[in-house]
Amino acid sequence: MSERLTRTAAQISSTVTRIEEVVLAGGILGIAALTIGNVLARSLLGESLFFAEEVSQFLIVLVTFLGLGYAAGQGRHIRMTAVYDQLPLRGRKALMLLISSTTALLLFYLAYLALDYALGTVRVLGSVSPVLRVPRWLVYLAAPLGFALAGVQYLLAFVKNLTAPEVYLSFEVRDEHAGESAAA
Repeated sequence: MSERLTRTAAQISSTVTRIEEVVLAGGILGIAALTIGNVLARSLLGESLFFAEEVSQFLIVLVTFLGLGYAAGQGRHIRMTAVYDQLPLRGRKALMLLISSTTALLLFYLAYLALDYALGTVRVLGSVSPVLRVPRWLVYLAAPLGFALAGVQYLLAFVKNLTAPEVYLSFEVRDEHAGESAAA
């Protein structure tokens, strides 16, 4: 059971991470291309690309929210470790299980609230972007997507910590500091 769960979690982790990497890389490259293109247009043609700023803003929102899950999946999220560092291995393991499970639940709840806001408020109001007239609710969908993917990453960290003897910050990243304490 535990081996099957670990294998399934590994497949989910790999898929989610790949989606995040592709979207983040595409978003960053898109922002760079728009910025460079806009500078060239202003320099060579004397006019800015009318859509560049708005599309760049959309991409920044997307990169910001999808970056949440990617950072969590890489174990690169902000951590407050004053109490955690003082605990023995078993205490760290228990605290990491608590942290990853409650953070996952919170992120799924935030995803629900953000989706409700995007679809239930912004879409109903019919708000659109000023230049391209893109419905704002489509742009706002980046928030629930990012929260949900970050929730998945924390859920995967919870599963990894349930099935592995070591302490893991994410599904793929072992807490090196906890490993040193276990060896000592």
